[in-house]
Amino acid sequence: MTIQWTEELAVGYPAIDNQHKELINKFNQFLDACHLHKGKVHLGELFGFLDNYVVLHFCEEERLMELYQYPDLLTHRKQHQEFTQRLEELHSELAREGTTISVLIHTNKALLYWLSTHIKQVDVALGKYLASTPNAERHNHPDPPPSTAAAPVRVNSTG
Repeated sequence: MTIQWTEELAVGYPAIDNQHKELINKFNQFLDACHLHKGKVHLGELFGFLDNYVVLHFCEEERLMELYQYPDLLTHRKQHQEFTQRLEELHSELAREGTTISVLIHTNKALLYWLSTHIKQVDVALGKYLASTPNAERHNHPDPPPSTAAAPVRVNSTG
């Protein structure tokens, strides 16, 4: 099973959408590795990616929310903080227990929830707000910084 990018996940702000596509791509690579019984090998790589991703991506979203006075800024920021805390808990679990099946499952669940709930509902609401905000378009840069450039999202029909 893989997560596939659809327009349902689109925020309509290319920099953010590209970052979301990159997250989906990394998650799919991790799922593929787990399917091939190599998830333990790739878990450290995924955590390294997530450590950088949450800093860059959340900062970008929060910058836009502040710039355009997004009314749900505090709620959205709280969700970012909760996800960051969850990643810290997973890091601690990994350090304490090593690369166990339990850590793999908890990581999968955390990311799946984030992709299926936060992006699809909370980030899409932000995108709708930005689309309705005058002058937001001129700050809508299609390419994220090079460190977060999105790889193409694979389509896997084997679900």
